[in-house]
Amino acid sequence: MNFPMDNPLFQLFYGLVNTAGLGGIVVGLVGGGSLLAYALTLRWIHQGGQSDEAETYAYPTPALHNHGGE
Repeated sequence: MNFPMDNPLFQLFYGLVNTAGLGGIVVGLVGGGSLLAYALTLRWIHQGGQSDEAETYAYPTPALHNHGGE
């Protein structure tokens, strides 16, 4: 494997991932964090769709001046 071992950060990652116990923990944390972020994003989107607030705009746009008036 051609791995750049001259960088201390790469050495740290290689030491963590290449160790069986620690590598599994690191992969589990990264994977679990990704799944948690995905689930929280879906929950946030779902809660936004359930809100009772009317849509408001910060400024009137030309598309809204004649909205529904044709």
